Amino acid sequence: MYAHTYEIRYGDYKDEDTVKPSSILDMVQDISTKHSEHCGYTMRRMIEMNKAWMLQGLDLRFFKPVSNKLPVTINTAIKDMKGVTSQRCCIIEQSGEVVAQTVANWFIFDLEKMRPARIPEQMADEYEFGDFPEPFFDYRKPELREAPLLYSVHIGNKEIDTNHHLNNQKSSEILMDALPLDFFFTEMRVYFKRAVYHGAVLQLCATEIENGWYAHLQTPEGEICVAASFTK
Repeated sequence: MYAHTYEIRYGDYKDEDTVKPSSILDMVQDISTKHSEHCGYTMRRMIEMNKAWMLQGLDLRFFKPVSNKLPVTINTAIKDMKGVTSQRCCIIEQSGEVVAQTVANWFIFDLEKMRPARIPEQMADEYEFGDFPEPFFDYRKPELREAPLLYSVHIGNKEIDTNHHLNNQKSSEILMDALPLDFFFTEMRVYFKRAVYHGAVLQLCATEIENGWYAHLQTPEGEICVAASFTK
């Protein structure tokens, strides 16, 4: 597996002892890019291919709160690549102990045809694959629900990624803003339903569910863009 170790910064602190879940997602996003570059698929190469990786969904599970006193090591590999989709798994450790894990469902997007495309055979040959037999490592998207409006969110420069869309980690962070301050979830399942662009005004909606919370961002017309469930 490809691995990278991250030092904890003050901006990653949730409180005096633990790390924000959004910071872990930021590290997971970063190592995904690092691993792709390690395999030869830099951002420049992807642009030359007129292709981009798009995230369809992600499942994050915590086994314990992540300490802000220790570095975080993330190990990642690909579970499978077939058709247009690929599942990437991450195992997150501190001092050799597994504290969290993720599975993310990605797809290749053709920037010329503006639609999903089959993953090139050569690409599958150049990535490292891992064995992830646990059922958790099969991504399942959360159930979409109706939820009351909390407030509107304007998508500005700081939320935009290199594809000029609302960044996946940033959208997840916005959804976490709907949670009570003292609520610590052990599992987050998020589904990125449609792209959002700079300048959009979205509605943050949330409702309490059994054993946790559900939240989504929707257009003023009510179309859901990204949704997540957060459970204990």
